[in-house]
Amino acid sequence: MQSEIRSNLQNVKREIDSVLSESYNKSSDNNPDRRKLRKLSGKLLELSNHLKDPSYNRTSVNKKIKDDELSSYGKDHKGKLFYTMFPIQDTSYSFKVQFIITADTPTNVDIISEYAEINRTVIITTGVEYINIPILVVNLETGRTYTTVLISADQLITVVGLISTDNCNRYCESTSFIVLPFTAIGTEYSLITQPNNKQNCGIIATATNTTVVIESSSEKGIPVGSTTIQPGQKFNIVLDYLEGFNIQTNNNLTSTKIYANKPIAVISGNKYSSLKEAKLNEGYPYESFYSDMLLESLIPVDKWGRNFIIPPIHKAISFRIRIISQYRNTTITIKDNASWSITEYGDQIEIRLSPKAYFVSASNPILLCLYALTENLGISMMIVPGIEHFSKEYVIAPPKDSSYKNYITITIKTSDVDGLRFVGNLLHVESTVIMGRNESFTTVVKKMTGHSVYKIRHVSRNSLYGVVVYGFRYKTSYGYPAGFRF
Repeated sequence: MQSEIRSNLQNVKREIDSVLSESYNKSSDNNPDRRKLRKLSGKLLELSNHLKDPSYNRTSVNKKIKDDELSSYGKDHKGKLFYTMFPIQDTSYSFKVQFIITADTPTNVDIISEYAEINRTVIITTGVEYINIPILVVNLETGRTYTTVLISADQLITVVGLISTDNCNRYCESTSFIVLPFTAIGTEYSLITQPNNKQNCGIIATATNTTVVIESSSEKGIPVGSTTIQPGQKFNIVLDYLEGFNIQTNNNLTSTKIYANKPIAVISGNKYSSLKEAKLNEGYPYESFYSDMLLESLIPVDKWGRNFIIPPIHKAISFRIRIISQYRNTTITIKDNASWSITEYGDQIEIRLSPKAYFVSASNPILLCLYALTENLGISMMIVPGIEHFSKEYVIAPPKDSSYKNYITITIKTSDVDGLRFVGNLLHVESTVIMGRNESFTTVVKKMTGHSVYKIRHVSRNSLYGVVVYGFRYKTSYGYPAGFRF
């Protein structure tokens, strides 16, 4: 069954490529080729609905999964169907754009886009495949766009997007984000960004006639193409299957709400963000200037958490955390392992912290984002998994670039530390113990010594833990959560 679906997908993809290569005019909505392409996209959607059917297990055996297995299927970071885009607009610099796709077993993966240059089929045989994507995906205009990407696989995979400047000398940026599978996305989101410089949001439709409502929280109008979204306005747009909507603005997007009548994927962050950090140098205060590109896949509002461990990040010199809540009367409590604590109130909070482990609890579900300022003057952005989001069996691969130094931090119950098992040479760096929810948690920092695949598992099926991945190169850093369980 899976091979038949895969064959049909490839045939549809070839038809799409044929349309594009002949006389496709992307600027004309009335072009007959464009209408033909929309019909092909509908066929592709129908096939994709089969691919995401959980009645097929990860070994591709055509048999039904038992009820107890089905209850946990597809509720984490692994999946067979992914929708994504790279929501920035930039023609000034040369970027490398890449997908890092990992799998537990040999896997066939299709990369599908309306742009023929992006389309390809790859086979993962060694646990990871690095897929370089044409630079056109970051040269999109604001507003409607078809520089979106569909990724489908015949086995469960994890997908990470990576953007980095091609040559680093005086100027260098990079960012990464985990791509959530179709089974983990939703219909309601709130944006989170650093409220300075270029701020971005990308919305991807997964079905035809998807109505999206953007409720701006900005105090200024947000121009999008020929339209301006006014403060407090509910801006409506109907998106086609695999159509994206790109926003890039200098105005604050944090807490802007996104609603849809069908599942959508949402990515937000900053094309460019700068932060200053006061430091002391031989007794004299001065400010260090940090800048970087920042993007993250957002968690739907109905999957937010209430309890978090902020993990230590190796080589970080300062933390900024941003928290958003759907409710104005939310109480946030932050504690470290030295009896220090602080309580904040509200639906938008930003706090500076020293770079160590913290326990965060909230009276209502929240979205917690960590910005780590690192020794090399870079910034990494990552959505912090809640304790409720801890998962298991992570498969990780660092960027295929020797200029990066790469690390992971694992957060696990202290009683479960001894059961951790690793495939791949990870060097121990440090460990920290912190109390959360009246339980003891240990954070373990390890360095990746090469550019191969690293697998993390536990001897107990019941043990759950969180993992974040990050790394550094000249004046830039990247970071992302390795996964979630919803």
